[in-house]
Amino acid sequence: MASPAAFRSSPLHPNDWVQAALSRLREQGIDAVRVELLARDLGVSKGSFYWHFHDRAALLEALLGLWEAEELEWLGTAGHDKSAATRWASFLDRTAEPERVRTEGALLAWAQNHAEVASRVAAIEEKRLTLIARVLRDIGFALPAAKSWSEIASLLCLGWQDRMTRGMKIPLSSRGLGDLLSEVILAATARSSTSIE
Repeated sequence: MASPAAFRSSPLHPNDWVQAALSRLREQGIDAVRVELLARDLGVSKGSFYWHFHDRAALLEALLGLWEAEELEWLGTAGHDKSAATRWASFLDRTAEPERVRTEGALLAWAQNHAEVASRVAAIEEKRLTLIARVLRDIGFALPAAKSWSEIASLLCLGWQDRMTRGMKIPLSSRGLGDLLSEVILAATARSSTSIE
């Protein structure tokens, strides 16, 4: 959590509350994103929250909107103008960031009990699947195989995120998620012409 002193040097802005909420979400889950706790984290009174947001629901919408916007921006910059290898490396780097893993895990837990959040998370996941499938198509996978292996890669990411979020040891932890995903895709490359087409 950010220290209160980090926010006292200038007046707070709505984004300060959103960032504090994101930090709480990432570290303790959606139930910890409460106005009184955020005010304490920011070193201000609870009443100052209402200068920026009508209620907690408005803050949660801003939080989810920020995450969506950042994901869509990144997905937009990982486009066709880059090589497949560059796009794959960028995807691996982003997917394996520890802070992002915790954020994604918290979002998935939130989505289990909130249909709107689930829908928006699923929409981003679908765009990620498309990105992976395009990379696989560019390196020679047939369309059905690219779609199937993109699903497998996505499931591997979700499993990794889940275990990391719960603090569980990962038996393959001597290698990172990026290494493991790349090994799966290399293995898939050897099978793609015969197995999943």
